[in-house]
Amino acid sequence: MAINEIVIQHVPFGREDTPAILRQVKESGATAVQLYTFWKDFEPHGEGGFDWEHFDAQVKQIQEAGLQWVPFLLMGPKYAAPDWWLNDPRHKGLVCLEHGKESPIESIWNPAFREQVTRVVKAFAAHYGPWDVIQSVQPGICGDYGEAIMPVQGNWPGDYHTHMGYWCGDEYAAAHFRRAMKEKFGTVEAMNAAWRSHYASFEELTPFLPHQTPSRTALFDELRWYKDAMTEFADFWLGTCRAAFPDTPVYLCTGGVEEPQHASDFAAQAKVCAKHGAGIRLTNENSHFFDNYFFTALTHAACEQYGTYLGLEPAGYITAEGVCARMFGSAVYGNRQMMYYYSNIFRERTAVGEAIYDERSERFMQYLPLLSERRSTCDAAFFWPGLVGALGGGIPDGIHPFVIMLRRMTSVKPMNEQMIADGALSSCRLLIMPPAAFTDRATLHAVCEYVKGGGHVLALGRTADIELEPVTEYDELFGILPTSEVGFGGAYYHVRGDERFPRLANARGYTHNQGVFGLHPDTVELVGCDFWGNNYSGTTTAAMSNVFMREYPSGGAAVMYMGPHLFDYNPQKPLAEHPLLTSLVLDMLERYTDSAELCTLPGEQARGYIGDVLYALRDDGEITRVE
Repeated sequence: MAINEIVIQHVPFGREDTPAILRQVKESGATAVQLYTFWKDFEPHGEGGFDWEHFDAQVKQIQEAGLQWVPFLLMGPKYAAPDWWLNDPRHKGLVCLEHGKESPIESIWNPAFREQVTRVVKAFAAHYGPWDVIQSVQPGICGDYGEAIMPVQGNWPGDYHTHMGYWCGDEYAAAHFRRAMKEKFGTVEAMNAAWRSHYASFEELTPFLPHQTPSRTALFDELRWYKDAMTEFADFWLGTCRAAFPDTPVYLCTGGVEEPQHASDFAAQAKVCAKHGAGIRLTNENSHFFDNYFFTALTHAACEQYGTYLGLEPAGYITAEGVCARMFGSAVYGNRQMMYYYSNIFRERTAVGEAIYDERSERFMQYLPLLSERRSTCDAAFFWPGLVGALGGGIPDGIHPFVIMLRRMTSVKPMNEQMIADGALSSCRLLIMPPAAFTDRATLHAVCEYVKGGGHVLALGRTADIELEPVTEYDELFGILPTSEVGFGGAYYHVRGDERFPRLANARGYTHNQGVFGLHPDTVELVGCDFWGNNYSGTTTAAMSNVFMREYPSGGAAVMYMGPHLFDYNPQKPLAEHPLLTSLVLDMLERYTDSAELCTLPGEQARGYIGDVLYALRDDGEITRVE
């Protein structure tokens, strides 16, 4: 049975034929209409001066069409707030660190605004609760469009000060930052020691821009506080909505790629949603299946870990093939809600009585029965180094091709530092670590305990701590000792035959520019370079390895891969090399997991299980059952 939350936004109201359009929306299989429900439109004349006439008329039309309503209850953005509040001395806008200028978008640290939220949400529920028409509630708390993120680029250039930046320069934010660091460190001396800073007291401390931080540790402590502040604000909003709507689904709107300026942490947001029986609406989809997977998989995995639900929203225009890609992704995910903008799947009517369906509508209706809410089954995981992303554009450097490569083979779930701290490793049998990166020491220690307890890990290079120092326990997990050395320079590496990894054993050797020598005595060499004592000008080549492993009495295994990162083999290319990494990953998936192989055939983009049935998303956009 299809899921019962198919939401359409931007249905054209105010037209003579709006009732007929709503009937066709209902006939398509959609279940609800979402409206941008601005605070200023129902309390325009002052505190307590509610006027519901505008939305009453639209909600009545929705109800008469047999549809339900999703109010996107926007209060935080400037354009959603009434003028009387924007002119009230209790209103405090966000202030950017870059210019020290205030935006009219409400500060998430302003206690007076929280009083307004509590009052307004309660009144809204009192008015519309008895209508029995609300399918879910979506609070609009901050961001450009109500998302649980800081301002990104804003709207209507010149109307107010906004830009991508760090919006924590107001007095309430600074006081909150000082309290948080005092709670974390206890004394200013302890903070100075950790940060390599020289503050005389916590009262001197104010939020700083990344290039002004005294150390990497200080930067990550600030970014953690920044993200936690947005998560706490979401916590407040969700608790307020849950009190007002005790039995109604509530969706926290979020999106982007966790850019550090956004203050978003999708795993933490999923966790706080679960606390209130709420879910996430993620605005990250487009028309391409693998893009959609890459930009939504972390949030989906977090929602499943913490036991909450997920809705997906496109970020813009969707093609007919894109409709199929979205339907396939949601069907494989098993998420609860799917949202489309009206123009994503319906065409604008030019005459009364004209049909709104087109090819996109037909594909939407064709594949709607495939959607149902359920949990996915997946015991292969990929570490998503969120701290690496915090130094850049949100997406950790270098992981995109690996995540896509893995999804072309099987279902795999990402997990970040937060999820691992909360026990995510217990749900997987194989963890794949990304190319050389860094993370906090607690995460690497958790990986060590996981392997020594029977888990399996494949690391694509070494991982350091946040100060880029090696973590001895983690290195030794693979056989790299403090006395081991990395040898750089071109050498020929032989693939050693090992029955545990048959695909790898069938690959030929290759030339590569690095390996490790002086490994732990019980390290198993899978690919190695032999000692050669008579090189050019009397130099020698050490016996090195760049694919090696250690096994543990628990059955756990740690494999380190430092070879070439090739995904496709083309023997016609100069210096062609076999995709050794692909072979090793397939071997490890087969040996250590129960994950189903999802490798595609020509003409297919991707495969996935919908329930117990295997389907393929074809290049032409069609979704077909694999016999």
